[in-house]
Amino acid sequence: MIGGTKMKNRYLYIIAFVLMVVGLSSCSLNETPYDATDTGDSYKTLTDVRNGMNGAYYALGQYEFLGNYAICLGDMSAGVSTGSAASGHMIDYSNFTFAESASELEDMWNYGFKVIDRTTRTIKGAKQLIAAGSISDLDQANAYIGQCYALKALANYYLVNLFALPYSDANKTSLGLPLVKDEPVDALTKVARSTVDETYTQILSDLTAAEKAFDNASSVTSAYYMGPMGLKALEARVYMSMGQYDKAEAAAKEAISLKGKGDGTATDVAPSNEGYISMWTSTAISDEDIFTIVKSDNDNLSSNSLNTIYDAYYCTTQKVALKLFANTDIRKSLFVESSSAGGTQPTKFRGTATNAAVNNIPIFRKSEMSLIIAECEARIGTVSEAQNYLLYTAKRNTAIQTVGDLPSTSADLLQFISQERIREFFGEGHRFYDARRIGDKINADNYSDFDIQKFVFPIPEAEINAGFGITQNTGWEDNLPAI
Repeated sequence: MIGGTKMKNRYLYIIAFVLMVVGLSSCSLNETPYDATDTGDSYKTLTDVRNGMNGAYYALGQYEFLGNYAICLGDMSAGVSTGSAASGHMIDYSNFTFAESASELEDMWNYGFKVIDRTTRTIKGAKQLIAAGSISDLDQANAYIGQCYALKALANYYLVNLFALPYSDANKTSLGLPLVKDEPVDALTKVARSTVDETYTQILSDLTAAEKAFDNASSVTSAYYMGPMGLKALEARVYMSMGQYDKAEAAAKEAISLKGKGDGTATDVAPSNEGYISMWTSTAISDEDIFTIVKSDNDNLSSNSLNTIYDAYYCTTQKVALKLFANTDIRKSLFVESSSAGGTQPTKFRGTATNAAVNNIPIFRKSEMSLIIAECEARIGTVSEAQNYLLYTAKRNTAIQTVGDLPSTSADLLQFISQERIREFFGEGHRFYDARRIGDKINADNYSDFDIQKFVFPIPEAEINAGFGITQNTGWEDNLPAI
């Protein structure tokens, strides 16, 4: 919740910025990511700024947000994955029987705004210290500020796509998010939802601020952090959602360049087929990672891990999605038949050799950037260039060897790219967000012709009942698929 006594009692983190203590604070970006020390609202040193930033990373990667729910629902609610009636996990989302009181919706809302609150307070604290001349290492301070702006934009992007209609001319004036700009929202403060257009304007503003901070910052190159590489990937995704394809393509190309592991075209071989399969069983940075949420044995994820959803909780991949994979596609080896689950389960998140509950959560990969460029080129009719970037992922089907094996018209390429995104990102939660952007009608195992562009999740009931100004997505239940 954004404000109110319920928030004050149950979710004090967003209002008071009380960071969870998850270990000793790290001394630099080269050490253990995301640990944090409680700083409250007191920013006295650069260490306090770093701790505030790490607290935002910690909230971002929790299972309540991008560590599980916001990723898992991306497939469960878009005809790629199916929840389990046996375990009871996620079945309400693949069957669209959830209510406004669903705990997952409330958790995503609250943890998304935890990220936004923590980054806003940290940016403000850092700027005050800089203005007072209390920080000597301005390079490092700007690196922290840049990451906080990027994380804030990322959280807003996921939240607006979950709890508002997709960006379009028709939807610009529909309800978006309550905006947190330069000042955090204090307890008991009345708030109101902005429009979708205003929310995206805020996201773009934060992206611009992040870029300016990084221009004056120490280098942030690790894919464990939302540095310049992750920022450009987010820009590409945001501009795709806004239909600004020239800007999306430019940002995607820059993200690939910053990654520095091949150019994402037909001749790129990083990673190899063997490397691609093995990267899912390692927490090391892969040739694909642009920004990934790192996990470790110390996180003690257990039943809250994305891994458990697709293993012990018996959630499966839908037959309609599996039909998109040729027998010659190496990605088909990332599925396993399960008699316990009564279907086919994805194994992208089956853990490392030492811990079945530990996997990184990839948020941006080079493959996404190549597919963004391919789609942009297909939309302007540059077929050969679209094929050139599309082949980077399409050749994971070993029957596709050259651009000549790909569709040869813009319309056919766009259809292929939409399906290729399912093949490439199953389990990673892209489909809900992709289909709403593209306008695909969803055909699932248990429903058909679902117009997902009209659908929006309800604002959590607890937020509405707090009575501090947040209004519901009226009529959201009128646009459910027919099951």
